[in-house]
Amino acid sequence: MRSAVEMAPTGSGATIRLRPVPRYEPPFDDEATPQVWTSSRQLTLEWPADGPAVAPPPILEPPVVAGASGDAKLAVRRFVRLCVEVLNGFRPAAHLRRLALPSQAADVVAQGLAGARRAADLRKTRQPSARRPPVGVIKVVLCEPRAGAIEAAVTLVTGDRTWAMAFRLELHQQSWAATTLLII
Repeated sequence: MRSAVEMAPTGSGATIRLRPVPRYEPPFDDEATPQVWTSSRQLTLEWPADGPAVAPPPILEPPVVAGASGDAKLAVRRFVRLCVEVLNGFRPAAHLRRLALPSQAADVVAQGLAGARRAADLRKTRQPSARRPPVGVIKVVLCEPRAGAIEAAVTLVTGDRTWAMAFRLELHQQSWAATTLLII
């Protein structure tokens, strides 16, 4: 008996192979004795025979690392960039809503809107022919008081004025969300 039957339709170059069904059915969970497969190259595990119970190793807290994590730094950079775009008038303040915690989104957007209005007022008081300086970032200071929360203080400059911005981001459902924003 052949292991495969070859058939080809007339005038076709394709070959169809039929293979026999395996002799054994897959094992079921209700079988009394499970089938054990071993090979000569498999390592043997030496299990202790009814000895004293060994306590599981204690669960260790992850080590505290100085500074903020890379993921937190990336989230802060993204939020600062978005806030600067709002302050410069390139984005509406409502875009801050998607990076804020839903329960705190109204407060975050209100602070962004107030900061954008102050920046716009500063631009209007300058001479119309002069180029309006954009809001820029001077320095960002991060603090991670606990895992999953980051607080940042940002120094901003526009023309001859210096501003400060402080915010807190928290990790909720694997994404960073702003809970507080304050622009001074």
